[in-house]
Amino acid sequence: MREMQQVDIKNVNTDELVDISEIEIYTKQSVQRRVKGYVEQVHNPYLVRVGEYIVKVGYSDCTETLNDRLKQYISKIAETKY
Repeated sequence: MREMQQVDIKNVNTDELVDISEIEIYTKQSVQRRVKGYVEQVHNPYLVRVGEYIVKVGYSDCTETLNDRLKQYISKIAETKY
């Protein structure tokens, strides 16, 4: 996993990356099975393609969800505009 995480985005062949828009997630499965299925399909959960774009993903070890972080971000933007 550490090796996958450390792949340099500048040295990646875009054609070798899996486009996550083509990934199928079976929502009726347990979270553990969904995660396993995602990793099996994408091969490297830290580096994926979305259309023509390469996306490097980082994961943090915390209790906040993505939704929590997005709410915080939107709140900050709203505060700066008003």
